[in-house]
Amino acid sequence: MIPLVVDLATERRQWLSKDEMMDCLSIAQSLPGGIIVNMASYIGRRLCGTAGMLFAAFGVVLPTAALAVLVGILLGHFGENAYATGAILGAKAGAVGLVLATFFKLGSQTNKGRLSWVIAVCAMAAVLIFHISPIWVIIAGGFLGWIMSRLKRGGG
Repeated sequence: MIPLVVDLATERRQWLSKDEMMDCLSIAQSLPGGIIVNMASYIGRRLCGTAGMLFAAFGVVLPTAALAVLVGILLGHFGENAYATGAILGAKAGAVGLVLATFFKLGSQTNKGRLSWVIAVCAMAAVLIFHISPIWVIIAGGFLGWIMSRLKRGGG
């Protein structure tokens, strides 16, 4: 759902700029809970205050919970079915492709230099290859960004 939310909020409705969406994704990933619920809450709060945040969160949770219950019931009946298993595997592969496409789309607009891309790839490698907690990677990225901004300003 991340690519759908990004497209809706930045392209179709233009509720957020690309940079604001990167902030939204960063905050949503660093908070506990589902990323989509956190993103919806962030966007709802920016657009309509606390009421917008609550309605956006409820609007994301209710259909998702209903779908999860439905899928659970169906898997209970068809869990051993080869077609059902194949459909789930295909959906997983499609989800990975959509997340990677979103990463490259937003990354190409946000990461303006080679150093930004190096940091992004290193962060991804730290989490996926070296199994470092994303929390530590986010903290390290924030610290590194702070250092880089101080160096750009001449250390002052």
